[in-house]
Amino acid sequence: MPEEQDLADGRQDRNNDLNTSQESRNELSRTHEQSDNMRQDRQRPPLQYRSTGSQRPSRYSQLRRRQTNQTSRTNQTIPSLAGPREPDTNSIYIHPEYHDMNPDYGKTNEEPVWGLAKPLPRVVRPGMRRHDGGGTTETSREKMAKRSRVLSRARDDTMLHQEMSNADHPDRVPRPVEDEVTEDGSKAYGGQPEHFNKWSMVRHQLREPFAEWLGTTVAMLIGLCATLAISTGGSDAGNKLALYWAWGLAITVGIYIAGGISGGHLNPAISIALWIYRGFPGRRCIYYVIAQILGALTAGGLAYCIYRDSIFHSGSSSDSGITMGATGLSFYTEPLTYVRNVTAFFNEFVAAAILICTIFAMGDDSNAPPGAGMHSFIIGLLIFVLAIGFGYNTGGCFNPARDLGPRLVALMAGYGGSTFTERGGWWFWGAWLATISGALAGGAVYDVFIFIGGESPINYPRTRRRRSKLKKEAKWRRRLNLGRQRLPSIEEAIKELEE
Repeated sequence: MPEEQDLADGRQDRNNDLNTSQESRNELSRTHEQSDNMRQDRQRPPLQYRSTGSQRPSRYSQLRRRQTNQTSRTNQTIPSLAGPREPDTNSIYIHPEYHDMNPDYGKTNEEPVWGLAKPLPRVVRPGMRRHDGGGTTETSREKMAKRSRVLSRARDDTMLHQEMSNADHPDRVPRPVEDEVTEDGSKAYGGQPEHFNKWSMVRHQLREPFAEWLGTTVAMLIGLCATLAISTGGSDAGNKLALYWAWGLAITVGIYIAGGISGGHLNPAISIALWIYRGFPGRRCIYYVIAQILGALTAGGLAYCIYRDSIFHSGSSSDSGITMGATGLSFYTEPLTYVRNVTAFFNEFVAAAILICTIFAMGDDSNAPPGAGMHSFIIGLLIFVLAIGFGYNTGGCFNPARDLGPRLVALMAGYGGSTFTERGGWWFWGAWLATISGALAGGAVYDVFIFIGGESPINYPRTRRRRSKLKKEAKWRRRLNLGRQRLPSIEEAIKELEE
């Protein structure tokens, strides 16, 4: 018995020694792991997501830390024959308290952006739905519940993707959204955001029209100043090729200014074509056209103020006021005296068609869109080559707002009423009618031969196209209170098509 007790005691002592050594090894491994984590935290930029009401780390910070650790392990374990990886030049430093003061920074945009700085969005239009308004469709409550679930899932899953610049697709430019609202205000006032000041509230509501106005103003101002410089200074200021470069790069600058906010259309013909063929909202299209005309008007006024002395010094003035000559045509476009009206119309028509067809091709992600950030520059080059090929006969309008805004400035500056009466009202049938009809024709050509997306009315099935037409007719009859006696027959036709 004593021997068995001694053996049991020996086994117990050995087990205790083994447990002690195992615990020491576990403690040592935990110490090494904590030191490695601290070392990674010191190397990592201090990006934190904290809410104002709780100190618990949010789900986004945990996801970001997990993805950062995975990325760092991947970079360390995968060798590359091209050498060490270069640091991400797009990453920026974000203060740990920045998100507390700007809770909406980095959130994904909940609405599509029809912009020229990235591929165009893919949307579902009424004509694409099989049972839009029929008996098998979801109720409005089901649609709202489904939409809320999709939006909440999108916020949870894509906020991290939007925040991390190295996770963005190389062929797309993320749209930065930074609304000036406070998180506490949205809770205190029943979900309504509290703005920092009154102007912040106005800008929050009109941010896209403001961006369109500013981009158009800057682009038109650069182009008009270059035109006035060459028309008043002659060969000392440059030649036609320099003028074409100025207009092309001016459009590039304008798109860079407004591309991430409003899309940087800068042209009523582009906005109208996107409305008809790509689902751009019609009400927003009206706002954009007004903003573009006001931007061109502002640019024309600034250009005249800057070059007023040069205009009078160049001999374009007389006792009765400013005569329409080289400086007058620097503000607006007009065909040469020997160019027929039909030739001038066809010139603008073809140029606008090529412009829109190319923009649609660049915005089609199923085609071969340019890399991120290259859309604006390539569109500028497109304006440059179009000005070379189609700018001689008519002055190269391509943009109704570019002609109307400076033309109004020329009228107010004293160039006379002939600015709107020359060539039988060229400002309307040339600058507006030819350009817009050419843009619509160019968009139709691209969608007929290449585009496969269902948001284009050209790709609607015949029954859905007829149903969409009938629904629009019924809507406008109700709004205008005209021919309401035909509404029952129209509704019956719609139900037959839906069945």
